[in-house]
Amino acid sequence: MREEEIFQAIADRVAALDYTDDVFVRPGHLDGDGRWVLTPVADDVRGLEERGSPEHLAALAVGAVDPLPPLQPASAEAVEDAERRLGHPLPPLLRRLYLEVANGGFGPGVLGVAGGCTDDLERTAVDRLDPREPSGLFPVASWGCAIYSYVDCTEPSAMMWGFDPNSGLAEQSFFPEGISLAEWLSRWLRGSLHQPMLVRDPRTGGWRGVTQAERD
Repeated sequence: MREEEIFQAIADRVAALDYTDDVFVRPGHLDGDGRWVLTPVADDVRGLEERGSPEHLAALAVGAVDPLPPLQPASAEAVEDAERRLGHPLPPLLRRLYLEVANGGFGPGVLGVAGGCTDDLERTAVDRLDPREPSGLFPVASWGCAIYSYVDCTEPSAMMWGFDPNSGLAEQSFFPEGISLAEWLSRWLRGSLHQPMLVRDPRTGGWRGVTQAERD
């Protein structure tokens, strides 16, 4: 997908209040005909289902899916402050999404700049910046369990890096994912994006990022 197509597709999802991989549904279950049968519970109880799953689609068909809250764009001052603190301009596609669509909150846990979406520790992407980490890498998304996706803002291709500290080997925590920000967002739009993860290479025994083929 071209960057303009990616931008418009994300803008459309945010406008439609359908912009995350998990959706809130009124609790229930699929019956033998694939229909969503509601479970009697308190009115404010909701469950989480994966977007596009049979459960989500069946609940949607009977009006049991809650719309997500509206998102607001970031201010120009917040974006400029993020760039000053990073020491590099953000990739044009990400910058435009922040300024014109939403201050994070969409996609696979995209983090906002000041005043925007946070991770599970209530930190924005700017809060997550750490001078001890590689220069120019911007923490664009949080996956939970201390796993993040970063975008390299030092070069025009805006390549993605994964961060997974769960191997216990600090020197292996950052690793290249081999795709650009545009491709990363395209995969999310297609429903084929996976969180970064370290695995042991079966030939060398060393740690490396899992490949898309291994994911598939």
